[in-house]
Amino acid sequence: MLTPRQSADNDWVRKAATSACMRRFDQDYPVPPQPAADSTAQQTYSVLIRRYGLADLQTARTWGYHLPRSDSGDANAATQPITLGQMSESARTVLTAVDPKTGAKVAEFAGKALPERGCQAELERLMPTAAGGPGGPASGGEGIVTDIKAQTFAESRTDANVVAANAAWSSCMKSRGYDISDPLHPAANLSSVDDPAPSAEEIDQAQADVACKHDTNLIGIWFAAESDRQNTLINRHADDLAKVKRALDTEVAQLTVLRHRDWHAGPPPAS
Repeated sequence: MLTPRQSADNDWVRKAATSACMRRFDQDYPVPPQPAADSTAQQTYSVLIRRYGLADLQTARTWGYHLPRSDSGDANAATQPITLGQMSESARTVLTAVDPKTGAKVAEFAGKALPERGCQAELERLMPTAAGGPGGPASGGEGIVTDIKAQTFAESRTDANVVAANAAWSSCMKSRGYDISDPLHPAANLSSVDDPAPSAEEIDQAQADVACKHDTNLIGIWFAAESDRQNTLINRHADDLAKVKRALDTEVAQLTVLRHRDWHAGPPPAS
């Protein structure tokens, strides 16, 4: 898979490519600054981000179960695109190549031919050999990377050691005043998770959650159980994954070139 940094770069390049395409039709599509090497936004792309539930005590102390926000106050601002609802009808037409009023496909705008699927597909046109999802080759749809991740996670949940660790975590939470059985959905009883900021009650529970995970070693036990299963499948599908790795190397090389392109100097060639 792409690393968190590469994934953040991929997301930014997609926005930059979309914006460059939109400018060809005199439409605005804001692009945030490139994410820094230590950008908070990269946490969103971590393979293990909350895979076994909230695990970072510092995050729990500040944000409860909320995703951390950047200094600007916008959740993961470096990765948040402008929404369709914020765009004019003209911009939406150019972005999607679809009439927002009728849902019909649009082939041209202001006398210029619109690309297939609109400007939102510009990165795919610039990187035609890229395949899969935003995590890299075979990480979308029914790709082998997706399959391995999904299968091993599902199997790990029923692992005897994980089941016992979950029970120990739940018992620890109960001793702290929280009757919760599922570490993946601990905030179901909290109304503040839908609010812009966490409540004091949410922060208290989140800290207890992480503390109990630490006391019971739930994360370590779960990680080990899933890793064993993933290693088995990695060995079983070594040839297929070697092909994925070669495709990934090519995609990363293309991404590096596009990341350093001057997107304001004019549209790059679609090749």
